[in-house]
Amino acid sequence: MLPARLRIFFLPGWLASMAVLIASFHLEHVLNLMPCPLCFSQRLLLGVYSLVCLCAIIHRPQLRGRRNYAGLALASSLGGALLAARHVWLQGAGVVVETCQMPFGRVLEQSWREAFRQLVFGGPDCTSLTWSFIDLTLPEWSLLAFLLLSALPLGWLVAYRLHVLGKG
Repeated sequence: MLPARLRIFFLPGWLASMAVLIASFHLEHVLNLMPCPLCFSQRLLLGVYSLVCLCAIIHRPQLRGRRNYAGLALASSLGGALLAARHVWLQGAGVVVETCQMPFGRVLEQSWREAFRQLVFGGPDCTSLTWSFIDLTLPEWSLLAFLLLSALPLGWLVAYRLHVLGKG
């Protein structure tokens, strides 16, 4: 049986990702902030990160399984960080787009190619600055969250690699 500290290794990541997801749904449903396509993509990757951590908690994998779960969590968090960085860049580029925000259902009514393009590269409404807290916009908070969430699996993978190199 694994020590308790190894069994709950993914618990902080799961709790943090759930807190960020709950905050994003709070902003949408309570403060009525309509998320753009890039926000939905970031939520999807945050949900994947949360699901990977939850599966790792329930599964209680051995060393190889923990490495695989950490790799999946790292991939989803870095993917989310890339999307958030793109979102920050779009907002900082100063591109002014005079269009109303498109509901997410309308994004999916377009062709698959156009929907994928908007979900990955952003749509016309991804440049609007609608909310900030402590002078950071929502995409900047998202980027910060993804980078912090990536520290957990990255730290474990680096420690694992150093341990393996120390044995060999």
